[in-house]
Amino acid sequence: MKSKNFHFRILIMLMVYGWIPYSFAQQNTDTLKGRNLYNPQRLGTRDTIHMVPDKPALQPGDTLPEIRLKFIQDSLFAREQFIRDSLLAREQFVRDSIQRRQRMLDSLRFLQRELPVLLDAYLKTVKEDIIMHDKGISIIGDTVLSDYRYVFLLFNLTQPFTPWKVSYGLTGDRIKILTDKDRQKITAVQAPFMNCSFTYGNSNDLLVIKELSIIQKDRSGHFYKSPVDSVFFDRNKRVVKIKRYVQFYGVAGNNQRGSPLFLNLSQVKQYEYGPDNQIRQYQVVNFCERYKAWEASKVCNIIQYKFSRQGNTYLLTKQNDPANSYSDGTFTFEFDGLNNLKSLSFHNLSNTENWQRIIELNEEGNVNCYIDKKKDIVRQSLCMIYHHKDPGAKYPVETITTIFEEDGISYYQNNNTTGQSRVRDKMTLEWSPWK
Repeated sequence: MKSKNFHFRILIMLMVYGWIPYSFAQQNTDTLKGRNLYNPQRLGTRDTIHMVPDKPALQPGDTLPEIRLKFIQDSLFAREQFIRDSLLAREQFVRDSIQRRQRMLDSLRFLQRELPVLLDAYLKTVKEDIIMHDKGISIIGDTVLSDYRYVFLLFNLTQPFTPWKVSYGLTGDRIKILTDKDRQKITAVQAPFMNCSFTYGNSNDLLVIKELSIIQKDRSGHFYKSPVDSVFFDRNKRVVKIKRYVQFYGVAGNNQRGSPLFLNLSQVKQYEYGPDNQIRQYQVVNFCERYKAWEASKVCNIIQYKFSRQGNTYLLTKQNDPANSYSDGTFTFEFDGLNNLKSLSFHNLSNTENWQRIIELNEEGNVNCYIDKKKDIVRQSLCMIYHHKDPGAKYPVETITTIFEEDGISYYQNNNTTGQSRVRDKMTLEWSPWK
């Protein structure tokens, strides 16, 4: 039996390597059927090892090395094609990402260039603030715009935080900026701090601002008023003149715009700049109100401001026309190196007003107290108690006014927010409860 098994194996090997014909081997193996040899058709002798079915069947005329070589070549080709397709898909994805990022960056750069000019023009038009300089707009992380910040001079200091610094956010769901892609111009801005549209002249020296219309009803009549302002620039894109108009219409139906009545000039502002790009002179011409087309335009008053700077100190001389010796004089604004206002003082021409307001800041950089001095004597203070970080606070800020006597001691305090007050005993210097 052992000898026959040996001969059978020899026949199989000779057949596989092509040394004997397949028919001869078949005749010899048929005689061995039924013996105790390996037979794949018999359940008892079937191999239990799982065979890989993806190899092609052996065909007549093929040899085993050729089949293996073809299988390896087909497998390598499939893998190469898969890798090639994956690389192409990844390359296209990266290319699309770069293009999207570039388009976003180009859009942000456009807004970074155009928005400061429009915001400066708009704020100088609708506000009486004297803007000294702004911080411009930067791009954060190639995806969003920074806030627009500027520093201005104000004559009434009573607000908490840092009222001489203004910051407007330019991102978020509440900000909508419309553009004309053909002209590369911003046509409208809708935001919590402004809502207006813009049109441009044939050159870059004219901007027309259209604000939201309002309904006015009083003893003068019932009017539909649409503000229309013209802003003129110099070649450096600085505002040199602003002419404010109001177009009057009648009111039709349910507060709808009716037929046009007349166009009224309400105000003219003019600016002059020094070599340091700061405002040197600023003039405001205010026209009297009129509500009839036949009424003539009349100038009510003219205010002229002249500026000078000494380091971080700004001197502003105010002159009214007609003259007013009480309100005409010089304001002095003293800042530190971080654009924090340290003090504001005023001295009028008649020498009847000579006061100074000192600003003390807390650790967070917000106003802690305004301290008023007249002729170098402290007269009163206005201090802040902040609760803006406490979500359960009834008031975000409380303000307390303290009155000082000639001896420099305070005997009376009033909480302007709650309406409560307290007094101080002049003998014991103890404060009474708030009531």
